[in-house]
Amino acid sequence: MPVPSNPTPHRLAPAVAPSATLRWRHRMRGRGVPFLAFLIASVVFVYASVRSLDWFAAPFPGFLLMDNGVVPTVSGFDWPPERSDIFHSQVIAVDGQPVGSSAPVYAYVAARPVGTAITYTFRSGDRAFERTFPSRPFTVSDYLQTYGILLLFGGICLGFGLVVGFLRPERTQARVYLLQGVIAGLYPVMAVFLHRPGFPGLTKVYFLLECLFPAAWIHLALVFPVERRFHGVRQLWVALPYAVSAALAGLVLRGFYLDPPDLRALHLTYLYIAGSILFFIAATSATYWQSRDPATRLRVKAVVPGLIVAITLPLVAFLNNALAGRSFPVQFGLVVTPIGYASIAYAIAKHDLFDIDRVVRQSFVYAVLTVVIIGAYGVTLAVAQALLPSVTDRHEALLGMGFALAVAFALDPLRRGVQRAVDRAFYRTRLSYRDTIGELSALMTTLLDLREIVGQVIRVLVEAMHLDGAAVLLFDGDEVTTRSRNGDGQLRDRDTDRTAARLATFLATSPGTVTPAQIAAGLGAEAAGSQIGEWLQARGASLVLPLLVRKRPIGLLLLGAKRSGQPFGSDDVALLHTLANQTAIAVENARSYAALEDLTRHLDAKVQQRTAELHVSNDALQHAYDELKQTQAQLVQSEKMASLGQLVAGVAHELNNPASFVHGGLANLAEFLDRLVEVLRAYERVPIADTEAARAIAALRAEARLDYVLHETPELLRICAEGSARIKKIVDDLRVFARADRGERAVTDIAEGIDSTLNLLGDRLRGVVVERNYGSVPRIEAQGGLLNQVWMNLLVNALDAMDGRPNPTLRISVQPRDNAGEGGIEVRIADTGAGIPPQDMPKIFEPFFTTKPIGRGTGLGLSIVYGAIKSHGGTISADSAAGVGTTITIRLPATAPHHAAAGA
Repeated sequence: MPVPSNPTPHRLAPAVAPSATLRWRHRMRGRGVPFLAFLIASVVFVYASVRSLDWFAAPFPGFLLMDNGVVPTVSGFDWPPERSDIFHSQVIAVDGQPVGSSAPVYAYVAARPVGTAITYTFRSGDRAFERTFPSRPFTVSDYLQTYGILLLFGGICLGFGLVVGFLRPERTQARVYLLQGVIAGLYPVMAVFLHRPGFPGLTKVYFLLECLFPAAWIHLALVFPVERRFHGVRQLWVALPYAVSAALAGLVLRGFYLDPPDLRALHLTYLYIAGSILFFIAATSATYWQSRDPATRLRVKAVVPGLIVAITLPLVAFLNNALAGRSFPVQFGLVVTPIGYASIAYAIAKHDLFDIDRVVRQSFVYAVLTVVIIGAYGVTLAVAQALLPSVTDRHEALLGMGFALAVAFALDPLRRGVQRAVDRAFYRTRLSYRDTIGELSALMTTLLDLREIVGQVIRVLVEAMHLDGAAVLLFDGDEVTTRSRNGDGQLRDRDTDRTAARLATFLATSPGTVTPAQIAAGLGAEAAGSQIGEWLQARGASLVLPLLVRKRPIGLLLLGAKRSGQPFGSDDVALLHTLANQTAIAVENARSYAALEDLTRHLDAKVQQRTAELHVSNDALQHAYDELKQTQAQLVQSEKMASLGQLVAGVAHELNNPASFVHGGLANLAEFLDRLVEVLRAYERVPIADTEAARAIAALRAEARLDYVLHETPELLRICAEGSARIKKIVDDLRVFARADRGERAVTDIAEGIDSTLNLLGDRLRGVVVERNYGSVPRIEAQGGLLNQVWMNLLVNALDAMDGRPNPTLRISVQPRDNAGEGGIEVRIADTGAGIPPQDMPKIFEPFFTTKPIGRGTGLGLSIVYGAIKSHGGTISADSAAGVGTTITIRLPATAPHHAAAGA
């Protein structure tokens, strides 16, 4: 199949079929006419059926009469005798009594007993003659032979027309077929009123429908099986048959009511009907030979066999009634006509016609079976009569029962034998490529090379099915690889645009859609549908099948037309669907195998690479984990200090005022006591004249131990003052720990501050070796007073830890540090004390925690230090070993943040 180059791929919107709601609304807009026709036809059909029941058991002359007394060509198979003489003849007298219509004839017969011989005078042209017939009852057999056939044919034609009209309201073919079906259905139904007196209006409608019947056939031939568009002057081709019918209708009605009636226009109408049926068959057959479209040929194949079967009797009936014979009851010509209507309805309404081959083949098989069985029965009956001349009806019945029993046992083997004979005679090529494709399907289960799989598929499609070409399109991400082959054997690979992927997505959701025409119908009139149609036409695709894996499209299978010109059948499509599914599975297996090979080939290198990356990742992860633990510990400590700072701030605030009152009150109380003692001494120096009073006061003084009280009270006040001072000191320390550092920052020399603190300690440093190691330390921005308190607390703690230790040594180091260019200093204060137990290390910066004896420490020193360092944006850490000493390391940035709180 030619695959022309397409250097500029089209980028289309996704090819999505119109929604079900839109399709439903579109169709419903065109279903008003079929629905109206259904209502009208139903009313007429039911009314006619009810009126036809009046004939049961009613006496009648042995023939029917039209309103003007003319005998119609509708009659039973065995009545009336000498029908060729009386058909289309007019009854002018009954037993010598003149009559002018059918009503007095029916009344005369009804007034006499059934079986009465009645003489009728007929007139045919200029000739008058008499015939005598006994009256007879209208039996069930009579009804079935006449109105039963007419109503059944009318109902079938109406049903086919209405069904097709409802299913395909958007198609011109369906609308014309609906018109033809309504006319062809009501035409025989209205015959019920033609043969009953009292319905002159409906009789005229009957003749009008009879004249329109051939025009509808010609109209259908102009739009089926190919819908032709008629515009401008060409519309006259459609209007002309109806104009002829209108003219004939006027002539028929005029001649029908003349005296004597002139039926030449009616006979001409019968010829017109026969000619229209022949025209339809000729036009349909000509379309088959002229068209190369497989779908069109399928429609012709669906229609022609049924028409050939259906037209034989109607042509005989209408020609017999149009010409001089007029001996064949016209309604019997309608018995097989529904076959033709069914075939046309099937071709128009069926979504696809691929199964027409199966329909034709099965119909042919059963036709052959029918002929064989009937022929065998006839031969059996003839042989029996030849061998046994005295065969009676009873013997024939027994013979028929035995033959039916034999056929029942032999029917299935006989059917299979005929089926095989038909397949070998008419489908030999199909059987061969079916076997070939079956072998290919088995072969593909063993192939794992993608190019070989695609090559084998294309080879078999082109060679075994004798196609003009074939192509396999495979999708790999955004790329589409095409591998195609023409009938000349050329094989090539190429890339194509993304239209294929859009088309495959549509086909995956539209099962049964395989032809370009079906795809265009499914996509509607959208631009995507038009461009995809052009894309398929450019590649000569007659069939398109998606390659699906788990309902996901992985490619397309494009097939060209058969070189024989024959259309694809249902067996072809079913077989190709199977091949497409197996091809998709084979392609997916080949891709999986290729991916597995590639994975295996690079597995070792990837494992080594991943192992090395894993080692690096583990190291980095461990480092990050360590940093995370350290950061987490610092964050926990910060949060803990912040919470404790808030608590301490509240406690300090509540204790500050009472502590100040107590401390100030004790100082005043000592002064007041001194004044009272001085006054008391003054009173004691004055002698008391009253001896009794003097003795009482002396006794009271001795009882109160006033000398002891005066001697001990100053000492008690001193002890209380010291306690009050201690309380005030604790409260002040708490306030320093908890308050926000709002002091002014200035450029500070850390080494100078440490030296000043050492000078303040004075006597505490006796016997202690102090080692200073000051580097070239830059000055930093800090609150000097707060940092001096830090140095004081740290140095006092170090001296307390070395108290009683041999050779106490205090090492102080102040060095510059550079952390990513930020600058800053590092201060280390190390002692040779007893050290801090490991279990106490996590708690040393918590408020009120101390390892000193009771009375020697408040437990707030290191907490205050921690808050002060944090307020400067620095860090503090401790390292201690039992029996060796403790080292405190402080790192301060060059510029401390001003928003940090001392207690943070």
